[in-house]
Amino acid sequence: IKNGEVNAASLPATTNAAAAAAATSTTNITKSVKGISLSTTNAIGKSANVQAAVHARVAEMESSQQKALTELRNREAAKAKSDAEEDLVRQRLEPKLKAWSEEHGQKKQLRALLANLHTILWEGSGWKQVSLADVLDDGKVKRVYHKASRVVHPDKTLNLDAEKKFVAKRVFDALTQAKVAFDEGKR
Repeated sequence: IKNGEVNAASLPATTNAAAAAAATSTTNITKSVKGISLSTTNAIGKSANVQAAVHARVAEMESSQQKALTELRNREAAKAKSDAEEDLVRQRLEPKLKAWSEEHGQKKQLRALLANLHTILWEGSGWKQVSLADVLDDGKVKRVYHKASRVVHPDKTLNLDAEKKFVAKRVFDALTQAKVAFDEGKR
Protein backbone atom coordinates (compact mmCIF):
# COMPACT_ATOMS: atom_id res chain seq x y z
CA ILE A 1 0.00 0.00 0.00
CA LYS A 2 1.46 3.32 -1.08
CA ASN A 3 -0.30 6.70 -0.70
CA GLY A 4 -3.58 4.95 -0.02
CA GLU A 5 -3.40 2.92 -3.27
CA VAL A 6 -3.47 -0.85 -3.32
CA ASN A 7 -1.20 -2.64 -5.75
CA ALA A 8 -3.11 -5.62 -7.16
CA ALA A 9 0.10 -7.59 -7.73
CA SER A 10 0.90 -7.51 -4.00
CA LEU A 11 -2.45 -9.05 -3.03
CA PRO A 12 -2.86 -12.81 -2.77
CA ALA A 13 -4.40 -14.55 -5.77
CA THR A 14 -7.55 -15.41 -3.82
CA THR A 15 -8.24 -11.70 -3.21
CA ASN A 16 -7.86 -10.91 -6.93
CA ALA A 17 -10.19 -13.78 -7.82
CA ALA A 18 -12.76 -12.61 -5.26
CA ALA A 19 -12.65 -9.07 -6.59
CA ALA A 20 -13.10 -10.32 -10.16
CA ALA A 21 -15.99 -12.56 -9.11
CA ALA A 22 -17.67 -9.67 -7.27
CA ALA A 23 -17.33 -7.40 -10.31
CA THR A 24 -18.74 -10.10 -12.60
CA SER A 25 -21.69 -10.82 -10.31
CA THR A 26 -22.46 -7.09 -10.04
CA THR A 27 -22.42 -6.82 -13.83
CA ASN A 28 -24.70 -9.86 -14.17
CA ILE A 29 -27.15 -8.45 -11.61
CA THR A 30 -27.19 -5.10 -13.43
CA LYS A 31 -27.87 -6.81 -16.76
CA SER A 32 -30.64 -9.00 -15.37
CA VAL A 33 -32.50 -6.20 -13.58
CA LYS A 34 -35.30 -4.71 -15.60
CA GLY A 35 -38.45 -2.87 -14.78
CA ILE A 36 -41.62 -4.44 -13.52
CA SER A 37 -43.10 -6.58 -16.20
CA LEU A 38 -46.51 -8.11 -16.35
CA SER A 39 -47.27 -10.71 -18.94
CA THR A 40 -49.97 -13.26 -19.51
CA THR A 41 -47.53 -16.02 -18.55
CA ASN A 42 -47.96 -14.92 -14.93
CA ALA A 43 -51.56 -16.14 -15.08
CA ILE A 44 -50.76 -19.77 -15.91
CA GLY A 45 -52.13 -22.10 -13.26
CA LYS A 46 -54.28 -19.44 -11.65
CA SER A 47 -58.05 -19.32 -11.35
CA ALA A 48 -60.16 -18.05 -14.23
CA ASN A 49 -60.88 -14.77 -12.43
CA VAL A 50 -57.17 -14.12 -11.85
CA GLN A 51 -56.33 -15.05 -15.44
CA ALA A 52 -58.99 -12.68 -16.76
CA ALA A 53 -57.73 -9.88 -14.50
CA VAL A 54 -54.10 -10.43 -15.57
CA HIS A 55 -55.08 -10.49 -19.25
CA ALA A 56 -57.11 -7.29 -18.81
CA ARG A 57 -54.26 -5.58 -16.97
CA VAL A 58 -51.72 -6.60 -19.63
CA ALA A 59 -54.02 -5.29 -22.37
CA GLU A 60 -54.52 -2.05 -20.44
CA MET A 61 -50.76 -1.61 -19.95
CA GLU A 62 -50.04 -2.24 -23.64
CA SER A 63 -52.77 0.21 -24.60
CA SER A 64 -51.42 2.91 -22.30
CA GLN A 65 -47.87 2.29 -23.58
CA GLN A 66 -49.04 2.74 -27.16
CA LYS A 67 -50.95 5.87 -26.22
CA ALA A 68 -47.89 7.31 -24.46
CA LEU A 69 -45.69 6.44 -27.43
CA THR A 70 -48.13 8.12 -29.83
CA GLU A 71 -48.28 11.24 -27.64
CA LEU A 72 -44.47 11.35 -27.48
CA ARG A 73 -44.17 11.08 -31.25
CA ASN A 74 -46.80 13.80 -31.72
CA ARG A 75 -44.96 16.12 -29.31
CA GLU A 76 -41.67 15.48 -31.11
CA ALA A 77 -43.30 16.16 -34.48
CA ALA A 78 -44.87 19.38 -33.18
CA LYS A 79 -41.52 20.46 -31.74
CA ALA A 80 -39.76 19.76 -35.06
CA LYS A 81 -42.44 21.72 -36.92
CA SER A 82 -42.14 24.61 -34.45
CA ASP A 83 -38.35 24.62 -34.81
CA ALA A 84 -38.63 24.66 -38.60
CA GLU A 85 -41.10 27.58 -38.47
CA GLU A 86 -38.83 29.47 -36.08
CA ASP A 87 -35.86 28.90 -38.38
CA LEU A 88 -37.76 30.34 -41.35
CA VAL A 89 -38.88 33.33 -39.30
CA ARG A 90 -35.35 33.84 -38.01
CA GLN A 91 -33.93 33.93 -41.52
CA ARG A 92 -36.49 36.53 -42.54
CA LEU A 93 -36.50 38.78 -39.45
CA GLU A 94 -32.92 38.58 -38.19
CA PRO A 95 -31.65 41.54 -40.25
CA LYS A 96 -34.51 43.77 -39.07
CA LEU A 97 -33.98 42.81 -35.42
CA LYS A 98 -30.24 43.26 -35.70
CA ALA A 99 -30.70 46.73 -37.17
CA TRP A 100 -33.01 47.59 -34.24
CA SER A 101 -30.68 46.29 -31.52
CA GLU A 102 -27.23 47.13 -32.92
CA GLU A 103 -25.50 50.02 -34.57
CA HIS A 104 -22.09 49.69 -36.22
CA GLY A 105 -21.53 46.34 -34.50
CA GLN A 106 -22.22 47.77 -31.03
CA LYS A 107 -25.28 47.03 -28.92
CA LYS A 108 -27.58 50.02 -28.56
CA GLN A 109 -28.23 51.52 -25.15
CA LEU A 110 -31.40 50.73 -23.25
CA ARG A 111 -32.86 54.19 -23.78
CA ALA A 112 -32.49 53.93 -27.56
CA LEU A 113 -34.03 50.44 -27.61
CA LEU A 114 -37.02 51.56 -25.57
CA ALA A 115 -37.56 54.67 -27.69
CA ASN A 116 -37.55 52.60 -30.90
CA LEU A 117 -39.42 49.56 -29.59
CA HIS A 118 -42.61 50.55 -31.41
CA THR A 119 -40.84 50.08 -34.76
CA ILE A 120 -40.13 46.39 -34.16
CA LEU A 121 -43.22 45.19 -32.28
CA TRP A 122 -46.34 43.89 -34.01
CA GLU A 123 -49.70 45.61 -34.19
CA GLY A 124 -51.84 44.89 -31.15
CA SER A 125 -48.88 44.15 -28.90
CA GLY A 126 -50.16 46.61 -26.32
CA TRP A 127 -47.03 48.76 -26.46
CA LYS A 128 -47.42 52.53 -26.38
CA GLN A 129 -44.72 54.51 -28.12
CA VAL A 130 -42.22 56.22 -25.81
CA SER A 131 -40.08 59.18 -26.85
CA LEU A 132 -36.41 59.47 -26.00
CA ALA A 133 -37.25 62.48 -23.81
CA ASP A 134 -39.51 60.24 -21.73
CA VAL A 135 -36.62 57.94 -20.80
CA LEU A 136 -33.97 60.50 -19.86
CA ASP A 137 -34.60 60.01 -16.15
CA ASP A 138 -33.14 56.78 -14.69
CA GLY A 139 -36.33 56.06 -12.74
CA LYS A 140 -38.44 56.39 -15.89
CA VAL A 141 -36.06 54.10 -17.77
CA LYS A 142 -36.60 51.46 -15.13
CA ARG A 143 -40.40 51.78 -15.29
CA VAL A 144 -40.54 51.76 -19.09
CA TYR A 145 -38.16 48.77 -19.19
CA HIS A 146 -40.45 46.80 -16.87
CA LYS A 147 -43.48 47.68 -18.97
CA ALA A 148 -41.66 46.59 -22.12
CA SER A 149 -40.46 43.35 -20.58
CA ARG A 150 -44.03 42.53 -19.55
CA VAL A 151 -45.14 42.92 -23.18
CA VAL A 152 -42.43 40.67 -24.64
CA HIS A 153 -41.81 38.26 -21.75
CA PRO A 154 -41.73 34.61 -22.95
CA ASP A 155 -44.44 33.63 -20.45
CA LYS A 156 -46.77 36.26 -21.91
CA THR A 157 -46.19 35.30 -25.56
CA LEU A 158 -46.99 31.58 -25.44
CA ASN A 159 -50.19 31.87 -27.48
CA LEU A 160 -48.76 33.99 -30.30
CA ASP A 161 -47.78 32.78 -33.75
CA ALA A 162 -44.17 31.83 -34.54
CA GLU A 163 -43.22 35.23 -35.98
CA LYS A 164 -44.46 37.22 -32.99
CA LYS A 165 -42.92 34.75 -30.55
CA PHE A 166 -39.57 35.06 -32.28
CA VAL A 167 -39.67 38.85 -32.26
CA ALA A 168 -40.72 38.89 -28.60
CA LYS A 169 -37.96 36.48 -27.65
CA ARG A 170 -35.26 38.49 -29.39
CA VAL A 171 -36.57 41.82 -28.08
CA PHE A 172 -36.70 40.42 -24.54
CA ASP A 173 -33.09 39.19 -24.82
CA ALA A 174 -31.88 42.52 -26.23
CA LEU A 175 -33.68 44.52 -23.54
CA THR A 176 -32.34 42.26 -20.79
CA GLN A 177 -28.75 42.63 -22.03
CA ALA A 178 -29.15 46.39 -22.38
CA LYS A 179 -30.61 46.60 -18.85
CA VAL A 180 -27.60 44.75 -17.43
CA ALA A 181 -25.27 47.19 -19.23
CA PHE A 182 -27.39 50.12 -18.00
CA ASP A 183 -27.19 48.92 -14.39
CA GLU A 184 -23.43 48.39 -14.64
CA GLY A 185 -23.00 51.87 -16.08
CA LYS A 186 -24.72 53.43 -13.05
CA ARG A 187 -22.19 51.94 -10.62
